[in-house]
Amino acid sequence: MKLARRLPSLNALRALEAVRETGSVSAAGRRLSVSHSAVSHQIKQLEEWIGRPITVRRGRSVALTEAGESLARVVHDSFDAIRHELDLLPLRFARAVSISALPVIAEEILLPNLEAFRSAFPTISLHVSLAQTDRPKTPAPDVEILFRKQDRLLPDEGVLFPGDAVPVCTPALLAAAGNDPARAVRNGPLLTDEDSRMWTRWLPQAGDEWSPSESTQTIYLEGSFLLQKAAEHGIGIAICRRATIARALQTGVLVLLSDIAIDHDWAYTLRVATGREIEPEVQIVTAWLNSLTPLRQ
Repeated sequence: MKLARRLPSLNALRALEAVRETGSVSAAGRRLSVSHSAVSHQIKQLEEWIGRPITVRRGRSVALTEAGESLARVVHDSFDAIRHELDLLPLRFARAVSISALPVIAEEILLPNLEAFRSAFPTISLHVSLAQTDRPKTPAPDVEILFRKQDRLLPDEGVLFPGDAVPVCTPALLAAAGNDPARAVRNGPLLTDEDSRMWTRWLPQAGDEWSPSESTQTIYLEGSFLLQKAAEHGIGIAICRRATIARALQTGVLVLLSDIAIDHDWAYTLRVATGREIEPEVQIVTAWLNSLTPLRQ
């Protein structure tokens, strides 16, 4: 029989979290509505359970050791996860279909189409969350929209939108360059993500007339969402994913500088959590997502 994993008293862990957050035993007692001595007793019990001190006396006050601080952080994160899950219980009971998407996909594709989905399927609730990286979230949502190289797709993953990218800027920046796209790129500023990969791949394909000088300014931004928003605000020239700039191009916020594209081997992908693909509501949501061709918006 598998033995239960041993854990210290819940009250002792709550006392440790409170001491770390309030900075003193007395303040921790006030937060927990118990006496100073009660908190001290819980901390002493925790130290006895661990077999090592996790506090050190400094004059009349008590501070956490490095080990105590580390444990308190883990305890706080664990309690926060429990608090967060309790907050989500109404959503769990509502049986909402959860979609995790990168910020640029959420803003440019999901949000503009949510009202149409609500009108078509009023009985299906959606929970949209942001994936801040292209790594899968834990625990997995019902549906994930990620960005990855097409030769690295998982067996249960399919292509949702192509990931090819083209150079764009605001009409004002293009006009400042005499409506000459190559000159606009040469003038800059060039907007890029941290690894500068996109311009390094695009410029050799475009040719020498597009090559910026050494004095051309480069502005670095984190992620495709900030990159596109910076371009829309007229801060510089960016290479953006064609799938996410369709709306900005159609409304005239951005203009296309060249049809030369890179990253044909990348894609926004759709993945459904194992076991959820048989749920009728999830099937409806995935069919809706697959119908959202950006260039038709």
